Amino acid sequence: MSPALVFERISKHYGGTRALEDVSFTVEEGEILGLVGPNGAGKTTAMQIATGFLLASRGSGSLMGRRFGDAAARRQLGFVPDAPVFFSGNALDAMHFAAQLSDAAVTREEAERVLARVGLRELQRDVRRFSRGMQQRLALALALVHQPKVLILDEPASALDPEGVLEVRQLLKQLRTEGTAILLSSHQLSEVALVSDRIAFLHEGRLLRYGRLSDLLGPTEQMEIVLGSFVPDVEFLREWGEESAPGMWRVAPGETRRFLETAWTRGAVLVSVMPARGDLTELFLEWTRDGIRSEGAHA
Repeated sequence: MSPALVFERISKHYGGTRALEDVSFTVEEGEILGLVGPNGAGKTTAMQIATGFLLASRGSGSLMGRRFGDAAARRQLGFVPDAPVFFSGNALDAMHFAAQLSDAAVTREEAERVLARVGLRELQRDVRRFSRGMQQRLALALALVHQPKVLILDEPASALDPEGVLEVRQLLKQLRTEGTAILLSSHQLSEVALVSDRIAFLHEGRLLRYGRLSDLLGPTEQMEIVLGSFVPDVEFLREWGEESAPGMWRVAPGETRRFLETAWTRGAVLVSVMPARGDLTELFLEWTRDGIRSEGAHA
């Protein structure tokens, strides 16, 4: 089976300015690829080429086996930009308009079901009066209304509160199990690490790192402990520090038993204990420094 999304040696230049240079990667069906890199790395340019909004200067690419920009391919694509803009009307109006753009028909019940799936139940108010977080949820619903095979998401949780971030994380994992291919770009690196199967790291338009997240992160000398049904008190946080991710702590192997006993006396439920992997934020900074040194060597 061919990948759902293919970049093959794609470059994009604006006169003498390089936005992308010789970038190749794929996104398989039922996979989430995290596209990361510092500001100006070329992430948004790559997404705009995949959606057909921009033409590559060189190279080729395909979406569901068809070239980027092909009308039939775009009907299988859902896209959430980093700054969505909406016309006047309520959420149901927006859903019906989005469905028509993809030549899809959607009933009121189907539209409400998708809106509920992203946690949005406000159906009557003008969407231009929505909060930024509600607009972010609506943008995701619009991308899903026609049941796309491929999702391209540029900062999909940027305006959401912690509960909304968790809901989006769970939704992306559900969509992956349903076979959706997802290209995700976000500055919330902990979220990228929690949902992505593979990572593509861009710097100055070049692909510096690409592979399975587990291989790129590598092991550390700590244990990763996930707890459920647990709200840490001040004393616990003073001794063990903040969570490295929601419900997750990193503990030295020799402290694992004492940590678990302390958490258990406070009513925590053990979800998992496993050797910890490297931190994506630390690797992000290391890869960025590598990219700067590499660029300097070619200057």
